[in-house]
Amino acid sequence: MPASDGQTPVARLVEVYGVDHSPWVQAVLLGLRERGIEHTLVSVPPVRVFRRSGILMPAARIDGGPWMVDSENILVALGFPEVSDDDRLALRIAQGGSAMHRRNGRWDFLNRFGLVREEHPSWPRRHWNAFWRAFAAFYFFSVLTVARRVRGRPTAEKTVADYATLQERLAPDADFFGGARPDIVDFQLFGIVQMLASIPGPPLDAVREDPSLERLRGWIGRMQQRFSGHRNLYSGPFFEPTLPAREGAPVTERLAFACGAGLMWLGFPVALATTIFYVRRVRVLARKRV
Repeated sequence: MPASDGQTPVARLVEVYGVDHSPWVQAVLLGLRERGIEHTLVSVPPVRVFRRSGILMPAARIDGGPWMVDSENILVALGFPEVSDDDRLALRIAQGGSAMHRRNGRWDFLNRFGLVREEHPSWPRRHWNAFWRAFAAFYFFSVLTVARRVRGRPTAEKTVADYATLQERLAPDADFFGGARPDIVDFQLFGIVQMLASIPGPPLDAVREDPSLERLRGWIGRMQQRFSGHRNLYSGPFFEPTLPAREGAPVTERLAFACGAGLMWLGFPVALATTIFYVRRVRVLARKRV
């Protein structure tokens, strides 16, 4: 595991809430691994976090301090430098466009969310979390359904252009966006790659195959090699050097998730009303942070 670079005091323990399909959750996990910081990950938010912001992820608490949201805020608190406005915009555009393709197949979407492996040490808690993780699947499926109807899916050419913009921001003689070491841009972009690989679709095909993105694939290979021991890695089978696929949830956790998904559809009006309430709440919180 890479060691801390000594820029800031290293936290002793970071508690993280989120599902590792999220590129922003992945960014925090990668930053923690780069720093060598011990951490826990749960896919169901603590009650205090849920009341405030629903399933907005990631959320993290450093050494028992207050819960924080937004991957960049969390990583800056861990000592990484802030992202430039241009990099932040390019990352958001690439992620937003690619996310529109995650809704391509309803059953594939739910199945992939059901394969997420819980990491809590308690057997009952893992199954409880798997059951309630179904709400996160319902929430994001609903949000993406509306977003796709409003924005549509980007063409293959637009997807390639989005990632080419990011590729151009990588210095020709640099291993990483951060230079000799990865920084927040590296973590967030590699997190987006994990999102693409968690539910494979056209954006993943574009990044893997388009000739104009060869230098980006070289960077992905370096990141994959550096984080080869990252247990939440989805991109392993798709890029060189090839690594094992992310280990899926055991059957009992998948069944717990399926029961939770059934409850969401049986209680569709309540689930939808809760989703709408927290989408609006997140927007209000976002405006307050600006």
